[in-house]
Amino acid sequence: MNTTLRPIPHGSYVASDAEVISCTYNMNGFTPMNSVLVAHQIERAYFTSKTLEIHHSVRGFRTLVHEDVSPSVITSTETEKWDSISDASFEILRTAAVGRYKSICFTQFAFVKGLFPEIAFEQLLLAAEFAEHFGSFEEIIVDVDEKYIEQAQAIWQQLKQKLSEPHPDDEFEVDSTTKVENTQLDPVTSTAFLLERAETGDAKSMAQLGQHYRNQTPILALKWLTLASFRGLKSAEPLLAYVESKLTYEEKTIGYKLSLLWLSDQIKKIEAHREAEMAPEFVAWMKKEAT
Repeated sequence: MNTTLRPIPHGSYVASDAEVISCTYNMNGFTPMNSVLVAHQIERAYFTSKTLEIHHSVRGFRTLVHEDVSPSVITSTETEKWDSISDASFEILRTAAVGRYKSICFTQFAFVKGLFPEIAFEQLLLAAEFAEHFGSFEEIIVDVDEKYIEQAQAIWQQLKQKLSEPHPDDEFEVDSTTKVENTQLDPVTSTAFLLERAETGDAKSMAQLGQHYRNQTPILALKWLTLASFRGLKSAEPLLAYVESKLTYEEKTIGYKLSLLWLSDQIKKIEAHREAEMAPEFVAWMKKEAT
């Protein structure tokens, strides 16, 4: 699989040859999505329906594939901040995988105002690095505002270095020997709600999201169940052990690294004084662990 960072001239857009284009939904005025549609000669009116607007205005991150246009377009909900939902890129890949697309172009970083959103960009590259485990992708194109292409390339190299670092085999062992598929923590609500709550560091929501992912995306289930276990939620451990038993060593390594990188991102957010985005008990736990 090939991943390419494609520099985009600042303030303009050049069409790609990907089978499906990923856009953050925003049709109000001169927006990146409007520029992408114009470049691909896609009728703008198709995306201005009230139904679609409501779909992406409801609280929570959502994706929707539009196959009646060429190339196909995946619209996703605009998040409160660039890096609010760490699984956003994975959710987009899951949506593309249903359509069996071989190539996808992410346009989210083609137009950047202000500082380059490093955490969010790394989250996207993380999904690109592991895309083969989420679909039959052959090519991933990541558009980058040309003003930031060198910074983007540096972030990519740093991420590759992080991913190449081994972890001790016993680092993520769970004491429980019970492997129960149907461990119920609580009735699971929508993915959008759980994504939002889990990102605050709420242990129960992490475990519920892991439960929700366990059959469709077990690598992401491992990520969130591992984090819930880190937080001391004992009820997550039987399900964590079950998910571990269903994955290969390589897949488990990916899931564990996703959890560690997520924690690393939270440290960066705390250092940037963004504690208000997190559950108070999670902030207290992070600071305690750091001492």
